This record gives sequence, C-alpha cells and structure tokens, in this order.
Amino acid sequence: MTWNLLFRGGSVIDGTGSPAQRADVAVAGDRIAAVGADLRGDAARVVDVTGKVVVPGFIDAHSHSDLFYFACPTAESKVRQGVTTEVVGMCSFSQAPIRAGQEGLVRGWAGGIVGEHGLDLRWETFGQYLDALRALRPSVNVAHFAGHGALRIAAMGFEARPAGADDLRGMEKLLGEAMDAGAFGFSTGLVYAPSAYAETPELVALARSMARRGGLYFSHIRGESSMLLDSITEAIRIGEEGGVGVQISHVKASGAQNWPKIDAALRMIEDARARGVDVLGDVYPYNAGSTKLDNMMPTWAHEGGVAKLLERLGDRATRRRIMEECLIDGERWGTVSQGGIGFDQVFIATCRRRELEGLHLAEIARQAGRAPAEVLMDLLLEERCTVGMVSFAQSIENVAKVLAHPALMIGSDSIPLYAGDAAKPGKPHPRTYGTFPRVLGEYARDRKLFPLETAIQKMTSMPARRLGLTDRGVVREGAYADLAVVDPGTVRDESTYAEPHRYPAGIPYVVVNGTFAVDAGRWAGAAGAGRVLTPGG
Repeated sequence: MTWNLLFRGGSVIDGTGSPAQRADVAVAGDRIAAVGADLRGDAARVVDVTGKVVVPGFIDAHSHSDLFYFACPTAESKVRQGVTTEVVGMCSFSQAPIRAGQEGLVRGWAGGIVGEHGLDLRWETFGQYLDALRALRPSVNVAHFAGHGALRIAAMGFEARPAGADDLRGMEKLLGEAMDAGAFGFSTGLVYAPSAYAETPELVALARSMARRGGLYFSHIRGESSMLLDSITEAIRIGEEGGVGVQISHVKASGAQNWPKIDAALRMIEDARARGVDVLGDVYPYNAGSTKLDNMMPTWAHEGGVAKLLERLGDRATRRRIMEECLIDGERWGTVSQGGIGFDQVFIATCRRRELEGLHLAEIARQAGRAPAEVLMDLLLEERCTVGMVSFAQSIENVAKVLAHPALMIGSDSIPLYAGDAAKPGKPHPRTYGTFPRVLGEYARDRKLFPLETAIQKMTSMPARRLGLTDRGVVREGAYADLAVVDPGTVRDESTYAEPHRYPAGIPYVVVNGTFAVDAGRWAGAAGAGRVLTPGG
C-alpha cells in the first residue's frame, strides 16, 4: 500500500462525537485512504503526531469571506484555525445575482459586510459568479447561499415596500437559477435593508419555491434584542410553512435588559424540534458582534441604498428625526431591531481615518468636543458609510450557555479585511483569526464546558450534515482529506480586540483535499486546493 501522507502516532477524533481513539490516518490523493492503529504501508510523507489529535477540517457554518477570496485566495486567517470549508452568502448578502447597471448599488450595499477590495463585479448570474470563484481556486472549500437582499435588489430594486406578485415571481426565478448553479438555499438579514423590507409571507413563499430542491433557509433574524422571541418565532414559521430546514444565525440576546430572554429562545428551538421542525443554529464564542456602522441607522433611512442614506444624513431635519427615534436618555443608541447600546460599547473596526480604528464612539466624541450621536452620523457621512464596528452587547454567561446547546454549531460570522501579505488594516473582530481555537482552548479545555469530542463535532460533522456533505466533516476511510492536527494542551486563540491580526497556537498541520495548507506551523499555501462545493458534493 502506497500513500501520499501518513499521520502516525496520534489519536483521532472522527467528528461524530465518538471518543478519541489511538489511530493513524493515511491519505491518498484527495481522500482518506485508511484509519487504524499502527497502519503498515509506504507513504511519500510520514508525519509523527504523537501527543496530538487528528480531526476533520473545521467547517465555518457562517462567514462573510465572499469577496475576500478575490483579494486573498489563500484565506490564511481562516485556514490557520483549522478551517477547510466556509459557508458564505450569509445575512442576505451575496454578490449575485446582479442586474445590469446595479453594480454600484450592490457594491455600496454589501461592501461593508463582505468587502469589495476594488473588485469589478463582472458577472450577473449566480452561475457566472461561482465560475469566477472556481477560476480563482482559493485554498479553502466554499459553500454558497444566495442572499435574499441580492435577490430583492435584482428583482425590485432597493424599495421599502412589500413584494408584489411579479416581484415575487422574479425572486423565485432568480433563486431557482442560483440553486441550479450550486447554491444551498437562501439567507436573510432581516435587520439589513432591503431584506428588512420583506414581510413574512414573502419569505415563506421563497422557501416553498426551493423546498423540492432541498434548499435551506439561513436567517439573521429580524431582531436580537427586544424583538428576539418574536423573531425566532418568525424564523421557525418560515421553515415550518415553507417545508425547509431553517438555521438561526449567531444565536444571541443583545442588550443587558434582554439577556434573560436567552433561556426562552433556546426553549423555542427545542420545542420546535420536538414537533418535527428542522431548526438548528450557529454561534460564535465572543460577547461582541461586528457589522457595518451604518446598521445603527433606522431601517427606513436606508431606502434606496447608500446614496440615499447619505442624502438623509446630510439633511438636518432628517438627522433630528433619526436622533429622536434612536437616542435613549442622551447616552445610548437603539433601533427597533437592535435595542439600546452605549456609545462606549461601540468601537471603530475599520475606517479610512486609520487613527480612529480601535477607538470607542464616546472617546471620539470627547476628543472632538461634540455629542456622540452627532459624531456617529458625521462619521458615516464623511466616510460614505464605509466604516466597520465592533459592539459589546452580549452576556459572556449567555455565550457559554448557547455554545453548549446541542442544536447549535459553530460559525464565526467573521468579516476578513486584508489581502495577502499587504499591511493588515483595521481592528477586525478577533473571531476572524480565533473562533475555532477559542472554542477548543478556552471553552472545551479550560472551562470544561463540553468534551473536546463535542467541540469537534460542532465544528465538523454537524455543519456537514446540515449542508448534506456526506464525505466531509468526518475522519473515515473514503472521506475527503480535509484534516487538521490539534495539540489539545496548547491550542488557543492569540487574536485580541487590541491586536486582532494574530494567528492561533496549537494547530500545526492543516490539509485541504489532501494538500498541506499549514505544515509544521508554517504556511504551505494549498494553492488551488479548495473547491466550490455544491449540494450533494
């Protein structure tokens, strides 16, 4: 027997939740050729992993790397975490389909979430976009959803109104074409315009239209603060009435006044599952989130896209209306969907004015000698809504509770920022570099929240099963050779809010489809090893 690669002397956690076992792992081509104790055979490369654990490559169930690959196909910030597959097209944001002439509108709408990196959006259909991604040959596998926002813009523009019959038929046609091209379903971001303008029946109808194709509905729900429970009810209803599996994205309760709601939210998921609804969710292991700073503006202000939002921010009467609606006691800011947050709980992650990155809005306001609400809107206007933020609105105790829930898998919700070896800009959320090692180190090893086997399962076979990827997310003979080697005693995240651009420790080897991406802690590249995955692939 001759193999390309043999990991010898370690243990295997196969991803199914089964206990670790002493075993070697052999790879031939892009597949796992054998798993067993003391494998005998010739291998072009033998790697001694004594004291370490061979696990399936991690599957990031929720990421915003969509356009990042075009600037940085190595995806090093993810692969060094042990991630070999990313699920993108989340929160209603995808870069296809695009109707001719809408490129600028889509770029302004999606750029703060998935990045634009100066890219010429040179496609219209979802299939053309996936072909461009295939030609790029990133170092990581990519599974893609169609964003409801993109479908809505292509079918009816950026209008704040319910979809009419013709609009809905247009969206259903575009969604069908996307799924025929390889999309796994569609996603919503119901706090983001124009997805926020959709009423529930529109989303049920879209779900029904893809049910026969086995499509999935992934949702950043309509509100994660005061509206949390009603929003989970809506998501479950869409899955149940639409006849599709539903995934609730980054499950959390935002705002201290809403933290006690998390138990009821988890019970709602449990009750729905008990009556046969296919509902799951994902979570990241931090008590801070990250998004576009312009998401702090009320939904109505976004109608027509970024250009119209900027016009409104430049109008004094409209600014007064926004402040009257969102400013709470002069000290906190809130919208209908997001609840109140202090200006000292929001810091700038990315901004063309680099000196502001890492500073809280309250701190910027003190330096400027102006009210924080005015500084917020001035900054959006001056920077043309290209500012990213990190906000601390969650309970760290709730994070652990949600992480431990058996119906929830791991998704980073990360927004990568830099390209290749160029200067790494900004202060991105540390989840971009540390999500998966943080679960393994802090929560499994140090806090003993769950066994290592459970942590691995939440990152591997659980998302693989959700997507129907039968030959990924497991270490077994015949499965694809997406693998990571973890040192259980040293694995940890090194990325912090102050110094986010730091790779983790304790993951010395990562293999993507049989090709080394990380080799003895050094970047090996895995150039072209990743694949655009499609349902059943």
